[in-house]
Amino acid sequence: MASPLCSPTRSTIITGRYGYQTGVLNPGELSLLPADEITLHRYLTDNGSGYASCIIGKWHLGGSAPDPAYPNAMGVPHYAGLLSGAVNNYYTWPLTVNGSTSPSTAYITTTITDMAIDWIDQQTTPWFCWVAYNAPHTPYHLPPLDLHSQGALPADQASINANPLPYYLAMLESVDHELGRLLAALTPAELANTVVLFIGDNGTEVDVIQAPYLQNHGKGTLYEGGVRVPFVMAGPGVTRAGEREDALVSTVDLFATIVELTGASLPAYEQSRSLVPMLSQSGQSVRSCLYTDVSITGSSGSAIRDARWKLINFDSGQQRFYDLLNDPWEEVNLLLGGLTAAEQIAFDALNNACDLSTSVPVQPTETSFSIRPNPVREVLLVDAPGDAPVNVRVRDALGRVVLERAATRQLEMIALKSGLYAVEVEQGERRGVFRIVKE
Repeated sequence: MASPLCSPTRSTIITGRYGYQTGVLNPGELSLLPADEITLHRYLTDNGSGYASCIIGKWHLGGSAPDPAYPNAMGVPHYAGLLSGAVNNYYTWPLTVNGSTSPSTAYITTTITDMAIDWIDQQTTPWFCWVAYNAPHTPYHLPPLDLHSQGALPADQASINANPLPYYLAMLESVDHELGRLLAALTPAELANTVVLFIGDNGTEVDVIQAPYLQNHGKGTLYEGGVRVPFVMAGPGVTRAGEREDALVSTVDLFATIVELTGASLPAYEQSRSLVPMLSQSGQSVRSCLYTDVSITGSSGSAIRDARWKLINFDSGQQRFYDLLNDPWEEVNLLLGGLTAAEQIAFDALNNACDLSTSVPVQPTETSFSIRPNPVREVLLVDAPGDAPVNVRVRDALGRVVLERAATRQLEMIALKSGLYAVEVEQGERRGVFRIVKE
């Protein structure tokens, strides 16, 4: 399971931590990776892996005004690529190399491959190369004809807008072609000693998503079409070639997996769990449930699922509950009808499971508390039993306390910026945690 959007997923991979922990919850104002986060590259350097490391391609963890030096400042020894999340033109774009930015007029998908090959060729020690293509991210366009099999499609914007699918497929093929070229550039000895991990960073755009997924269940949503992504591993130690693994896997787990593959020390680290046992033996599940979260206008919230059931909690207070075994495309919200005994047990289990899998509840830990309204614009009211004093603390998406009041049941919220907040309510030994949206 990934995040519904690119920056939050990239953050989970590079930190081994969820969005609510890092504050990276969307690709815009909440896309800045905090400076005190320990990135995968920094961890490998600091824990004796002996590996050279880099990121080639898309960064998109620098906020709305990315600093060209930020990838290096976050522990990436070598960075070359595009700092932002998207380009206006795949043929004309700003290339940043280790803090210095200059214009490039070379096709970006090809250039990313060229830079990765050049970096690998220069290495004399074991290496970890993170390659992040922009394609098939919008804008849809026609890549060079030698990179795809879709033919000489019309290149005007009106034709693309009328039927974007063949252009999207051409962009997918261009990534496949360039990834093949990258692997072909390795010597036989290098290839035999290289583990390859291929993964997507979010689901398919809604304008090109295909049935049986519903069109409004794609990228940017917490439905399977937004968070279910391809993940392929191959190379030494992967003895289950050609097999499909149905165990629950999170993008958070890539951190611990890569660290273990490099041989670096790996104590229990945050939420990341190594997938290495799965590479040689089936039935080695490391999780009983999966969690993801996102902050985006109209669909902020979180989702948690186990092998069969899935619960979506929107910050608006709405919920969706699905039986993925019998309804994999999430067409029937079971909460709209009466739950069977088995469904009720599963629903309650998922509501409680988030405490165990993420350490943050999806519902209040003390159910006698409630808050209103949510979303809130001016005054937040806290309902609590009895007359005992209530203490309230508000944290922003980075976990910083931005408002705190003792012995109160209402908070003036008007001075806070719009966004996602966590509200902690305490009354004696009782404690509740709520997610709210400030309008």
